Amino acid sequence: MTDVLGHARRTGRKGRAAGMSPTKTASLDPGLRRRFGAALAILRIALGLFLLVWGLEKFIVHATSIGIYDFLYGVSVPTVAVYAVGTLESLLAIAIIVGAFRRWSYGIGLLAHAVTVVATARLTIDPWGLISGQPQHLHLAAVPVLAGFVALYLLRDWDCFSFDAWRESASHRVARAG
Repeated sequence: MTDVLGHARRTGRKGRAAGMSPTKTASLDPGLRRRFGAALAILRIALGLFLLVWGLEKFIVHATSIGIYDFLYGVSVPTVAVYAVGTLESLLAIAIIVGAFRRWSYGIGLLAHAVTVVATARLTIDPWGLISGQPQHLHLAAVPVLAGFVALYLLRDWDCFSFDAWRESASHRVARAG
């Protein structure tokens, strides 16, 4: 099996193709690998900062967050729950920013943002307010952000400037030295 660049892919358990880690693809042009890594680092940091703003908002203006939960999701949440979600969201954002636990952090970030996009779909499909009478065009920005999360998750194994890639390469150096 080959990837989009025509390089052979290793096969994981149960015959599924496993992602290629940039540290394991010596045949890939190092310049191209660095460009992939740099682009993914930029995307990862931007998306992580995006989530961090929303996580910190739950501490800074928690009353606004309580109103958002009521308006978008139709649930009334206590302040302590808003703080708990803010803590988890901020930790997730930091994990994404540094590229730690990529499969899980990128996937959970994607899932969390997808839930928000679905919850705001009624606002997104009427950006000019033709139906509701109130323009909501800023909600359209959530769609390309969702696409960014999808791209980051799908390309996570190419994110060679992440904490996980550093940890993996350090473990390989130790194994070779021993």
